[in-house]
Amino acid sequence: MDKKHVFNVRKLIIGLTIAFGVLLIAGAVVLAVAQADFTDKQTAADVVSAMDAIIPARRKAVPESHYGENMPSSEIRGEDFVGLLEIDAYGIRLPVASDWQYADKERFPALYSGSVYDRNAIIGGSNGKEQFSFIDEIDIGTEIRFIDLYGREFQYEVSMVNHADALKSIESGEEHLTLFAPSAMTSKYVIVRCRLQGM
Repeated sequence: MDKKHVFNVRKLIIGLTIAFGVLLIAGAVVLAVAQADFTDKQTAADVVSAMDAIIPARRKAVPESHYGENMPSSEIRGEDFVGLLEIDAYGIRLPVASDWQYADKERFPALYSGSVYDRNAIIGGSNGKEQFSFIDEIDIGTEIRFIDLYGREFQYEVSMVNHADALKSIESGEEHLTLFAPSAMTSKYVIVRCRLQGM
């Protein structure tokens, strides 16, 4: 076997070894991402189950009768939560953490500012698969519910969808509920404005 042939065989072996190593690393990354998604979904589902156990029978909220009240919160798995967000069109049931500044925002949406009682709640989240992945495609008229810890159900409809470069822009607006998350398709935030049904 001549030296040139031996050299080519060695190059082939080295190349195959490198390719195999790259595939192993890529597989590990995919597995880690899938595991993280599963863990986030499992954790959110566990919190929702815990909240279902403590929230009393639901009744439709009368928003004007709760103006100025503090939203109650409950600690579950080391995080404080103020209620549940439900969007049937996307199969969404998510716990909402009480404080944007301290919440684990990669796992749960959180109250950024305001209150559902004062008709100015702003709830932010990520665009991850188990959170607000729907936000780039949500339609005007989509129904959204927020259930507080007293079982009071606030019913909204999406009235406007726009985009912003900075979080400060999210605070301007007169709608009764605002959801936001980074867009998966642009560098902007998607802002979903909602109004209470019947108002």
